[in-house]
Amino acid sequence: FESGESLSTLKDEELVSRARKIDQRAIEDLVYRYQQKAYAIAYQFSDGNIQDAEDLTQEAFLRAFQNLENFRGDSSFYTWFYRILVNVCLDGRRRRSRWQKIFQPWQREPVEKGLSPEERPDPEAHERSLKSISEKELSRDLRESLKSLPEKQRLAFQLKALHGMSIQEVARVMGTAEGTVKSHLFRATQFLREKFKDWEEG
Repeated sequence: FESGESLSTLKDEELVSRARKIDQRAIEDLVYRYQQKAYAIAYQFSDGNIQDAEDLTQEAFLRAFQNLENFRGDSSFYTWFYRILVNVCLDGRRRRSRWQKIFQPWQREPVEKGLSPEERPDPEAHERSLKSISEKELSRDLRESLKSLPEKQRLAFQLKALHGMSIQEVARVMGTAEGTVKSHLFRATQFLREKFKDWEEG
């Protein structure tokens, strides 16, 4: 969307100060500034589900602006916001997991008779067309492998390796020590290297 009159030269702190006074342009500018990266994170947490990613991104921004008075400036706004986003995404994942367990007995794999694997519709074709996340997109195998990681290892790996956050930023978002983040990253990396060693040898 258009952000109206340009506030792009203002620092986050000034935008937050204006947003607290219900300055609509300041709110829009903060959303405009961080929505693409927020969506990319939500997209991966929702395992490539476009609608879920949009809903999670919107919910995170809504929750952030509803709780803007709790932002004390101890860290940067984007670190504070991404921590909210991650919590929203984790809550969303847990909700999906509970529903999947409820409905799993009735779920069956669709049978498409007469179609070879190459001829079947590619459900990820639309995903690949989204330029905004093209550089962040995971291959199906890697995405499935990430699902196998413990939640904290997966989160640390996604924020560091896929979204370019520093160890310090990841620690703040996760609310943990930097050494713990490094441990999560080491274990996640070791797991993925083992998982994809055949690719490297090939």
